[in-house]
Amino acid sequence: MTSQKDIQAGGDVAGGDIDKSQSYHIHLPANGHVSLLQPFLDIMAKIDSGDTIDIENELDDIEHYSQHHRSDVRGLEQKLKDSGRYYMVDDALRYKLKASKFILKNQDKPALQYLIGRILSKIKITYDSLIVPLIQADASIEIIEAQIFKEVITPIQSTLIGTPLSYNDDCVIHLMYFLAGNCHICWDKKC
Repeated sequence: MTSQKDIQAGGDVAGGDIDKSQSYHIHLPANGHVSLLQPFLDIMAKIDSGDTIDIENELDDIEHYSQHHRSDVRGLEQKLKDSGRYYMVDDALRYKLKASKFILKNQDKPALQYLIGRILSKIKITYDSLIVPLIQADASIEIIEAQIFKEVITPIQSTLIGTPLSYNDDCVIHLMYFLAGNCHICWDKKC
């Protein structure tokens, strides 16, 4: 038997193996966007401590954004063509499919589903408040695309650093096309 006294360590100390295979190492961004991540971190802490969680009500966002929402039921391809973005069709369809598969693949991970729902909501709110006015004002495709990248994609992606979603730099873009394919956002005045 080994005796341990006065152990000083910068990490975990155990008399046996420590299984950290289920842990996420979260590095909070210095950009002040903790509000998007905090519920995810809280849920992960509960799961890690063995608590049961019931977040069914909070998962409604994914269900809502997975269904067609508006009377504008044009498909993603048609929306892109109608807004002069025909060159984006192939990539957009592939991104939407990747997002759909990712959401389906992770449907048994409530904390991750919750985070995905929050991201979808954040994309929608940001898009509606910052991009739709540009569309309504007949801004050029170049200006709109630059603002989508600057105001929607980059800030949201930066909040995901340290989460399972940070390993795919295109995650927010995929989810944006998922929203567009389900009639929640578009690039012209027909929505």
